[in-house]
Amino acid sequence: MKSYEGMFVLHNRELPEGENATPEQVATALVEKAGGTVAHALLWTNRKLAYPIAGNQTGTYVLVYFTGPSETCAKLNREVSLSDRCLRHLSIVIEKLPTAEELPGPLAEPVARPARSRAEDGMDGLEGVPGMGDMGERLPGEEKEKKLHESLDYKNVYVLRRLVTSQGKLFSRVRSNLHARHQRELRQCVLRARVLALLPFVAR
Repeated sequence: MKSYEGMFVLHNRELPEGENATPEQVATALVEKAGGTVAHALLWTNRKLAYPIAGNQTGTYVLVYFTGPSETCAKLNREVSLSDRCLRHLSIVIEKLPTAEELPGPLAEPVARPARSRAEDGMDGLEGVPGMGDMGERLPGEEKEKKLHESLDYKNVYVLRRLVTSQGKLFSRVRSNLHARHQRELRQCVLRARVLALLPFVAR
């Protein structure tokens, strides 16, 4: 049995009369129909989509951790394609399921950006972003790179947004200050966020 993390994007349109399943229940039902066993299901955020999906401008994001055989994802793709509430989903294999204490919280807006710029130490625009910790301090290059790498996750939207240009292009290694392997991880995280409409594919 493999462990998976799944993100489901559900539409926010008015539901037909008699249908009152919560977003968590909808995502859980999809996983169970695909033969998976849900360990955790939580409402992650309601937000405007980075680009319209099937005419929808906003969506509800549900984060689900589950286990299942290797064919679970293939079956889940079919269940999502037949669902009238799920717009898009992404499932990735993880090493182990998180405990209740390790579950990520809901997506939060970043705090106000400090007035003093950090462009000179390579951390411009990354201060005060959730998940970055105390990155406003001047740290040695290796430690800054380590802190930034630890924050790389497709769910860390406000960090990823600071690592692409105004034209939607990914920062180069010179600007991101990441090692080659970590730069590839950054690219993968950005692509996943774009698939889920957390980030746009191109700048508006």
